[in-house]
Amino acid sequence: MERRGYYELLGVKRTASRIEIRRAYRKLARKYHPEINPGDRVAELRYRRITEAYEVLSDPNERDAYDRTGARRNEELPEPAVGYGFEGFDFSMAGRSEADVFPEIFRRRQPVSPSKGAVPGEDLQHRMSISFDESLKGLRTSFQVNRLIACESCEGWGHLPANSSQRCRACQGRGQTTQARGYMLFTRVCPDCDGSGSVDRQDCPDCQGTGRASRQETVTVEIPPGVDDGSKVVVPGRGNEGRGGGRTGDLYVLIQVVPAEPHPFFTRKGDNLFCTVPVTFTEAALGCRVEVPTVEGTVKVRVPAGVQSGQKLRLAGRGAPSLRGGVRGDLFVTIQVVTPTAYDARSQELLRELARLHPDDPRRDLVVLVEKGKGVLR
Repeated sequence: MERRGYYELLGVKRTASRIEIRRAYRKLARKYHPEINPGDRVAELRYRRITEAYEVLSDPNERDAYDRTGARRNEELPEPAVGYGFEGFDFSMAGRSEADVFPEIFRRRQPVSPSKGAVPGEDLQHRMSISFDESLKGLRTSFQVNRLIACESCEGWGHLPANSSQRCRACQGRGQTTQARGYMLFTRVCPDCDGSGSVDRQDCPDCQGTGRASRQETVTVEIPPGVDDGSKVVVPGRGNEGRGGGRTGDLYVLIQVVPAEPHPFFTRKGDNLFCTVPVTFTEAALGCRVEVPTVEGTVKVRVPAGVQSGQKLRLAGRGAPSLRGGVRGDLFVTIQVVTPTAYDARSQELLRELARLHPDDPRRDLVVLVEKGKGVLR
């Protein structure tokens, strides 16, 4: 393979910043690593070349010498003395940063101590109030949310490489930290400097070392039909962004069904809906077909002859949509028999005639039940 210049190998300009050089190397490392291209000697050599280029250009002193003289390291690259330990590694990249995939490669150059690693972003919550009708039919809506976005300058690490080593703030240069537990003191190696007492990084001036910045964004979400009070709708990847390449959190929309007033017709329990339909005395006695409102429009329902007030009719699949998939809930119709008011003599006479034709006493068993202790007289 032709030996090309370091800048050309990484595909960056000679004026590229250290951040741009690091980004270019990470992209190429993922493409040409030998474990991703087993048996490909060209990819292996290309990977060793770009690693050499990165190590030179990411070091201020070596880069300065290279820019002045154009001198490169030895043509014959020795095999690395220490392997990168990828045996049995799962190369699924979903949800993982380059620092997770190539921990040993980036460890020396990572602006944050490797013990800290990538920190995932937090999940966010947003409460949304919707009406009863919207909970049944669903809706598409937008709202504002404040998120933490990874700083572009430091890629969420909070630090940038420094030109010279500085004293570690965490241990004040001692290389150790002390923690008190009761009456005992425990000393351990400082995780920020790995016991060296110094670090080669500085706080990012753009994010003041936090690694992230707050930003207000507009989020559009589809609320599915059938949500109920307390339902959660997940918007993946719209939570806070992580630090150091950590995965982004999710946004949870908490649904609160708050109608301005109780629905005038429907009530809901789970996926089932309930309503009450009045019928006349004559319709109840003779049977009839009545129109009943549903979520999807009115339907004709047959009321059997002799139906009693309080009796329920079940309309399968006419309830609320189910978030679990499959069929909808049911609609239960409670029949309410409306007793007519007989103001004129003719109506009163017809009702007396009806009573003579049907002399049954619906209360004949009440006294017997009370006497036997099998019921309570209401």
